[in-house]
Amino acid sequence: GASGPGLPSLSDKVSQLLRSPCTCELASMATRTATRLAHRSARRQRQPRSRGRLSAVSTPPTSASSPAVKGEEGHPASFSWRRSWYPVSFVEDLVEDAPTAFTLLGEPLVLWKDGEGEWQAAADRCPHRLAPLSEGRVSEAGHIECGYHGWAFDASGRCTAIPQMEQGSTALSNALHSKRSCVAVYPTAVAQGLLWVLPTVKADAPSPLPALPIVPEIDEPDCVCQDIARDLPYDHATLLENVLDVSHVPFTHHGSVGRRQNATPVGLTVDTEKAGPQGFVGLWEEGPRSGKYGSQYTEFVAPTLMRHKLVTPAFTTLTVVYATPTAPGKCRLFARFPFIFKAALPRMLFPLVPRWYSHIGQNAILEDDQIFLHEQERFVEADATHKGHTYSQSCYMPSAADAYVQAFRNWLTEHAEGRPPWPAGVQPALPPRQSREELLDRYHSHTANCRSCSAALANLVRARKALRVASLVSLAACAALVARSAPVYLAVVAGVASAGLALLREQLGDLVRKMHQGPYPPPRRPPSVLESALAAASAL
Repeated sequence: GASGPGLPSLSDKVSQLLRSPCTCELASMATRTATRLAHRSARRQRQPRSRGRLSAVSTPPTSASSPAVKGEEGHPASFSWRRSWYPVSFVEDLVEDAPTAFTLLGEPLVLWKDGEGEWQAAADRCPHRLAPLSEGRVSEAGHIECGYHGWAFDASGRCTAIPQMEQGSTALSNALHSKRSCVAVYPTAVAQGLLWVLPTVKADAPSPLPALPIVPEIDEPDCVCQDIARDLPYDHATLLENVLDVSHVPFTHHGSVGRRQNATPVGLTVDTEKAGPQGFVGLWEEGPRSGKYGSQYTEFVAPTLMRHKLVTPAFTTLTVVYATPTAPGKCRLFARFPFIFKAALPRMLFPLVPRWYSHIGQNAILEDDQIFLHEQERFVEADATHKGHTYSQSCYMPSAADAYVQAFRNWLTEHAEGRPPWPAGVQPALPPRQSREELLDRYHSHTANCRSCSAALANLVRARKALRVASLVSLAACAALVARSAPVYLAVVAGVASAGLALLREQLGDLVRKMHQGPYPPPRRPPSVLESALAAASAL
């Protein structure tokens, strides 16, 4: 199977087995190669040698925040959207010398690194004239400085500079100590390479702060992990129910990381004893590929974390997805693929594929269902608005394969008021439908926010310019050699070099295009004659 349209084809058989549905969602070429080696290692470890299933270690997932959290006197703890942690960025994608804008639960935030080297988050709104602070700069003191009039604010939100007032004056002192000159700041934390924000102002934040929903396996010394983040054009709930759904991969991702012929009945069970305001755990007893690798465990930790876990004697593999709600009909996905290999060779192979190159394939797989998920939630909204239907009334789900989806929707309605608490002035209705080109946009949804991909894109553009010059110089040399009756082989060498450089430039151009826009149609069906013609024309 291919990791994405136009990428080299590698065997994805083991990737399908190990990652199971949601891991398949964002599988990359490096992961498939490494897991194929792990598969061989697992076969060598089977005793006795047979065609039976690998015995999986029956260990349920354990995250830092367990769904079985209990409140006073053993009653389930309540859930609060604003007293939960949300990942907002991979730290390696943040810039340290400039502010970054981010929207969390409909609230515009500004992120920056202060003079102490700590990441901070504040309301993206200067109290002076309400200009966005993210359009300013980080001052030499590490304060966030408004780009409109130069007002500055420290990590506590206190105003530290008002250039329009006379220094040392009583009026300036009064203004700097006024609550009206402050900005709201929010608790932040850095863990496992992610920057987290708790969307309650520090003064009102709970003490102690809640535990971060981290993944303990990522901290194990033998763990290797691939990551990707992308802004998605559908709701956080739509994303979570999609990644909880373990039966769609053979069909949605046929031709990329799935195969229709591998589809089997899926029997999922949810542990009702552990289901509650903080989430739930579930079990796919048979597991992927008809049980060949044993049972798979699933956990949803409210409100953002979904993880699948599969353990075998040779390796442990997880699919981890964080869904951060940004605005109605929008969210940011953080997908992580931790692998813990017993053998050293797969761990050595993982870092060989550049992060930016793996993102090309991962984005392609994300786009397999991007369009119909965007449309699906609009049908659900229309049924709720015009017919008064609940999700279960709109969707007919007679099979146990939808048990996780139903459990998530039950949690959303019973414990989370059906949706995030959007602030006043933010319409909860979904935004207008996007065009196919907008839905398949990669540049604004990923590349511009990923330091690896944006740097690679700049290098590719520079390389293409250099190759153009080199190709033209080689072509001119070929013509000059022919004109001067030079030995034929010299002219041939120059001509071949010119053609090769031009061909390489086109190959790099294909990578540049993939960083800007995803292809259509998805691999699950061949393109029509018209689609093929349009694709060929757009490549010119």
